[in-house]
Amino acid sequence: MPPYRRSVNTVFQDYALFPHLSILDNVAYGLMVKGVGKEERRKAAEDALAMVKLPGYGQRRPGQLSGGQRQRVALARALVNKPKVLLLDEPLGALDLKLREQMQEELKSLQKSLGITFVFVTHDQGEALSMADRIAVFNDGKIQQLGTPEDIYKRPQTRFVADFVGSSNVLSSATCAKLGVPAAAASLRPEAIAIGTSWAEQLSLPGTVTARSFLGATNRVSVDCDGEKIIVASPAAMPVPDIGAHVQLAFARNDLHLMEIA
Repeated sequence: MPPYRRSVNTVFQDYALFPHLSILDNVAYGLMVKGVGKEERRKAAEDALAMVKLPGYGQRRPGQLSGGQRQRVALARALVNKPKVLLLDEPLGALDLKLREQMQEELKSLQKSLGITFVFVTHDQGEALSMADRIAVFNDGKIQQLGTPEDIYKRPQTRFVADFVGSSNVLSSATCAKLGVPAAAASLRPEAIAIGTSWAEQLSLPGTVTARSFLGATNRVSVDCDGEKIIVASPAAMPVPDIGAHVQLAFARNDLHLMEIA
């Protein structure tokens, strides 16, 4: 079956709305191409606009809407055709942070109510983790890892996945050997590390603080552990050692994910 006959619709990154058409005609365009009658496609377009929370916007033009509203129109235009699969090509990339977070929640809710597959392409790792039921991490056109958000984040299979998804410390085989855990490399998330005295059931590494940054909810602390740079995400309420201070990094053995592929 040629692509144009498949039950698939796309929401493009730049929305690709027709500036000379009304919002209602933009949404109904696909139905018009299919030969659906005027009254039927008008009713379907109005229903689609109501579904994306834009009732009464049908007579406006794209230039009269905000970026978030135009994104909703593009979504309604794709959904009005009732596709089996909806492709979304970085649809939230042009929105500011607050609006992007709002639209993430609305897209998740819409997907669950419609019950169709959304294939969502994004370079924002946080967006992928928050929205997906299943994530595929690509590199050079090949899938590096496929799994749930928790699997991808906590149990990366390769250095690329560990580095690319979120922020991670990838410990070398030499550091792993010091910890008594033979591996080609190991992933250790910054938020899993505590600065202070270690307990018997925890692993620990000594180091020297080389940099620190205040990030609001957390402090980002860089520690040199015998040539291995380790980043710690420490809660803002916790005291932060001065640069040059000698510290002990402690973390649970379960938080150190061993990778066979460096």
